[in-house]
Amino acid sequence: MTTPPSPDDISDASAPSPDWAPPDTLTSDADVAPGPTDETPPADTAHEPPPEDGPERPSGGDERPVRPRTNRFAIAALVTGIVGLALLSIAFAVAALVQLRRRGGRGTGLALGGLGASAAWLAAAAVVAALFGDSLFSAEDGESDPRRRDGYVLPSTLKVGDCFTAQTHDSADHYVYPSPCANPHNGEVVAEAALPAGPFPGVQRLTAQAAALCKERTPDSVKRVTAKDFDPRAEVPGRKDWESGKRTVTCTLVYVGENNTLTAPLDRAFIVPKYETDFEQGDCLEKWDEYMAPPVVDCDLPHQYQVLATYRLRGKEYPGDKRLDEMILEGCAERAVKVWKSDPPLDKVDPTYSAPTKESWESGNRDVYCLITGRNGPLKRSFVPKK
Repeated sequence: MTTPPSPDDISDASAPSPDWAPPDTLTSDADVAPGPTDETPPADTAHEPPPEDGPERPSGGDERPVRPRTNRFAIAALVTGIVGLALLSIAFAVAALVQLRRRGGRGTGLALGGLGASAAWLAAAAVVAALFGDSLFSAEDGESDPRRRDGYVLPSTLKVGDCFTAQTHDSADHYVYPSPCANPHNGEVVAEAALPAGPFPGVQRLTAQAAALCKERTPDSVKRVTAKDFDPRAEVPGRKDWESGKRTVTCTLVYVGENNTLTAPLDRAFIVPKYETDFEQGDCLEKWDEYMAPPVVDCDLPHQYQVLATYRLRGKEYPGDKRLDEMILEGCAERAVKVWKSDPPLDKVDPTYSAPTKESWESGNRDVYCLITGRNGPLKRSFVPKK
């Protein structure tokens, strides 16, 4: 039986500092004070601290343990997660958790916080995509859904001659609402044309090519009733459609005039441009075109017509061709008496008029133009005083 050494035999230098808590490990044989035998270590030396790596600490000081560093990947995961870089944040968080598991350290909470922030961003993106997914894509990319849940479609889904209602203030809105041509509408598909094959020319050049092609392919029966009150538009293929072989241009015309409504196909419509209503009594016209606004000229120059009077008919329903002629003849005769009184120059001029047709009446046109023309050739002076 061995006898443990007296407490007086242990040196003061090997005693643990009262401010330092030793780890729960056994010391090596080198740190155990020599005793009577090597089999039974002294009881008091079993709690001596193990040797530390690195330089020796000065004895007798107020020593504290060094805190482990925070993992840098964990910090990066939290920062990128907060600013919305969800995928990058997830990658940083996974790397941080792997390193912390292998090496230890601080930052687990930061990595988990980055994952939580990323999950919140991804959930918000999913909600926005579900609510506004149709408006997040441009038709120019060739990725838009050609049909929306509210009934609007892209013009490329319609055929030539189909009518629709489109936005008049925003030509960048490609979607239109299909409508029968007999119902109120403001647009029509007038032509389709395929652009020549080749590399994608770019949006600006492609738009210019499409406009020129649409102007060429629009039928003459439609051109004659279109004026500055019509907005020509063309739906062009996006880059992806172009590269997949889809090079068709859909040509449309949208009426943006004062009435802003059509009730017949364009090839059977009569459209009175807004500026025709600016004609006044006494204006001399080089010619009269039923579909385009005729130019006003100096009355001393040869001209075919002169405006005797203008007025607007009333009534909702079309009165019929015969009754309409009677109404206009009576109205123009009354205005001729007011202008010429008892001395009409009927030996030099013949009265005539321009009246709305049934189609233009249904489109809202009620304007009547009382005109005079030369009996023996073009007029060379004014026969109607200005107001």
